[in-house]
Amino acid sequence: MEGMVNKIGICEWSLPVDGPCACMLAEALGIDGIQLDVGPAERGFPMARAVVQDAYLDAAASTGVVFPSMATRVTDYFSMFASVDREESEVVRKGIHMAVDACSALEIPVLMIPTFVKSEIRTDSQLVEAVETFKWACDRAGPRGITVAAENTLSVDQTLRFFEQIGRPNLKLYFDTQNYHLNKGYDTPAMLDALMPYVCEIHVKDGQEGQLSGALLGAGATRFHDSVAVMRKHGYKGWIVSENYYDREPLCAADQDPVALITEDLRTLKAALGPQRATSR
Repeated sequence: MEGMVNKIGICEWSLPVDGPCACMLAEALGIDGIQLDVGPAERGFPMARAVVQDAYLDAAASTGVVFPSMATRVTDYFSMFASVDREESEVVRKGIHMAVDACSALEIPVLMIPTFVKSEIRTDSQLVEAVETFKWACDRAGPRGITVAAENTLSVDQTLRFFEQIGRPNLKLYFDTQNYHLNKGYDTPAMLDALMPYVCEIHVKDGQEGQLSGALLGAGATRFHDSVAVMRKHGYKGWIVSENYYDREPLCAADQDPVALITEDLRTLKAALGPQRATSR
């Protein structure tokens, strides 16, 4: 990732088409990369299968689209906390283990582990359990050259404590420009300003109060443009990945064509980034 400046990506789950064919749409839109997901536990974490990996690698080779990171959204549906449900926590660890293997096979440098919904850190005891899970994940990812990126809504102080307690050099923060405000009412630009030294990648999305990924960038309540100003202030050179839900309500009510909505967000993002934005492939 050295030398990259403001490469723009999109989450696969934000596109109106799934699978390797998503690369063709990303190429047509001038999007540099796609953040993948290891897939659902109920389907055996599909990205860990060689046949699936080969299909994605072929699509990437033919389009020039790259995969900057992979998510383990299994943590949304299963608790990582053994004190809450030991069987579910074992599913989470299996998903992380499979995702590390998939990242290695696909040469994906960043594995994002979110802690929301069933894995949201709400108590001190859960913070302790999350620390142990992330230590375990970092220790498995590190020897393969993979960064583990924590995505959460912890406060600045909690985040600093979290990183200190984990104490692994391959741990970074996956920052999101809506989650902190949506879930906790925090001042997102101020959070980003304080946490930028820990950030490896950034999700951009917007929405009115209570709306997840429900508004075009700059049209919601998250102070999107102020967050971009913070990125520019710090000379942020990493990936910026859209996570708006273009084919879902309420955003799709603005235009039933998700491609038109994606195009509008790309235009907004590139304009906000200004001349620092690198040229696409």
